Amino acid sequence: MKNRHVRKALLLVWASLLLMTIGYPSYVQANEPSKSKEKVLVVFPSKDGELSDRQRMLDMLIGHFTTDITYKPTDDVKEEDLANATHVFYDGHRNEQIPEEFRAMLASYPGTFVAIGDNVPKLGERMSFIEYLCEETMTNIWFHEDPDKQLKLESESLWFAHGTGDTEILIQAENEKRKFPLMIQNDNTFYFGAFSIEAPVSTILAEGLHAVFDAGDHDTSHPGYIRLEDVHPLVEPDKVKAIADVLKERQIPYMVAVVPVYTNPETGEEHHLSDSPELLKTLKYMQNNGGSMVLHGYTHQFRQSETGEGFEFWDVEHDMPIYHGPDETVETKTIDDFDSPKAYEQHVSEQLDYERSYIEGKVTKGVQELTNYGLHPLAFEAPHYTMSQNGYDVLSDYFSTYVGQLQLSDQHWGDMAAPPYLSSPTFLNGMKLLPETMGYVQPGENRAIERMMEKAQEHQLVRDGVVAGFYHPYLGVDRFIELLDHMEQIPGIEWIDLKETNSTVKAEHVEIKAENGKINANVNQWKLMATSLDFAFYHIKEWVNKTTWGIAGIGSTAVMVFVFSTFYTRNRRLKLERRDDVG
Repeated sequence: MKNRHVRKALLLVWASLLLMTIGYPSYVQANEPSKSKEKVLVVFPSKDGELSDRQRMLDMLIGHFTTDITYKPTDDVKEEDLANATHVFYDGHRNEQIPEEFRAMLASYPGTFVAIGDNVPKLGERMSFIEYLCEETMTNIWFHEDPDKQLKLESESLWFAHGTGDTEILIQAENEKRKFPLMIQNDNTFYFGAFSIEAPVSTILAEGLHAVFDAGDHDTSHPGYIRLEDVHPLVEPDKVKAIADVLKERQIPYMVAVVPVYTNPETGEEHHLSDSPELLKTLKYMQNNGGSMVLHGYTHQFRQSETGEGFEFWDVEHDMPIYHGPDETVETKTIDDFDSPKAYEQHVSEQLDYERSYIEGKVTKGVQELTNYGLHPLAFEAPHYTMSQNGYDVLSDYFSTYVGQLQLSDQHWGDMAAPPYLSSPTFLNGMKLLPETMGYVQPGENRAIERMMEKAQEHQLVRDGVVAGFYHPYLGVDRFIELLDHMEQIPGIEWIDLKETNSTVKAEHVEIKAENGKINANVNQWKLMATSLDFAFYHIKEWVNKTTWGIAGIGSTAVMVFVFSTFYTRNRRLKLERRDDVG
């Protein structure tokens, strides 16, 4: 115990000396988000009022145009709801009886109305321009204004509406026998026929929504990014550096998804970036030459799975959020297991509190550890893209930017998707999403890059569609160059630089903001080091190394001066002796 106090006292002395040499970079306050002029009301069939994965998919699509989106079950809609909306969507994802009151409100609603899917004949006078609906299986979709923009389908069942009067066809589809209108417009009323709005149909709807929101002036360029994935302390530095050099030479900004801690699944031994000085040096080189750090979890694992393979924020064994410790016995309970609804609500509240505490701990450690090494994360990516809705809410307290795809359901981790363009869906609670749309180079897959480029071609159907994918550095630089060569040929690609996005990150003792290509960090270094002895020892070690090298440099200089002085004195004496001999 006595030795521990002595060690702590020495640590404080060293830390105090160290702080004298550490500067405090400036920090710029984040700008307030711009207010959306479009106010959207989404009406949908529901028994319990809860959003499904379909509504969240629609949320991502609409979130490209506005962040002001409200959801209401059909039975709950009031006149004031429509009065406050510039756009109303009806998402007919399943059959329901439409209240007469809603039909009447819809008939007199002056704003833009969009109906999707089923129940259109039940919507009353507002949709009277539709003559009839039919269901067909389609294999090809194209845009009426630009027939060259086409999307091939394997087989997709869709509704098709035949309109009357001044109806305009925006999107058409066809099979081997005939052509059908898929999206039509009558004045400020639109109909899009789809049983499913998942990809690839979501890509078509995304482009069609530009007409709904009168956003024809949106850029026709394609934001894109390449992300280096799963960079943890045991990754080979030379492979990472080789890729970084290629990106620097081509002046392409990029992202690096960093996992601060590698945990050996067999022994439990932890490896931190400070244990891999060459990799840490490479990451700093990347950050200074076009790379931006993305926090990719803290250990990228939950139970005894290998870092990079595990699901850190989702219990994949039980397909549920992290409501328990990795070694605890898991019991899935429903409301029937409790004496009263209140008791069940208390149980759910406790689960959410546990998950919040778990995520807060992981995210805080991750941000602080990277920052302590001089690496400044500007965005977050959940391992395997898995995280609950409550998790996104927690995460939004720390990050303004999320990278990748999103999990749309708390019932199954595989229900995930990404919109084809940049978006700020409401369930991200203010975070902006930079979607991953192309996939990645799969080891052993000969057509992996070709498949990625097919996905990129699909997303170019959207005028501002994102073309983004990721790459594992362990695959080597040659395959990466092949991927990069293909991506650079995408027409209109504009590389996303996180340092230009006004992204912000906040954790205890740390505030980071990216602005105009630079990173501004406000770090309370003293308090940060006080949270972990490892943080302080890292700086002490660095300081000692620099001091040692400084002393060694001084010593070497002294030796060189001595040698030179001796040589010079001896040489001068010999010259004088020769002069005397001549004399």
